[in-house]
Amino acid sequence: MSLINHEELKKQLVSGEITSLDDITAEFKNILKEVIQTASQEELTSHLGYSKHQESTSSNSRNGYNEKTINSKYGQFDVSIPRDRDSSFVPQEYFLTSFTATTTGKKA
Repeated sequence: MSLINHEELKKQLVSGEITSLDDITAEFKNILKEVIQTASQEELTSHLGYSKHQESTSSNSRNGYNEKTINSKYGQFDVSIPRDRDSSFVPQEYFLTSFTATTTGKKA
């Protein structure tokens, strides 16, 4: 399994969009961000017991996002971690403790 679209990568290399190690590092940060956000969204779906936009009789529901800053070996980047109305959802700490995460205080 690969998270990298090899054809898109080739196009970016040929077109000159990726020309330095900094450009590659930026792409790594984008991949990490997508993985962390997707994993936390799927965890919330599992926690709530129903998919986004699906009707439910539960009193708990999705309630926006909290912004967190991740400090990784590739540099800092912000992620949006979903939250629920009851504040009972806690994402698996694997992704957040594998890196240093700080809350920025922003709510989406």
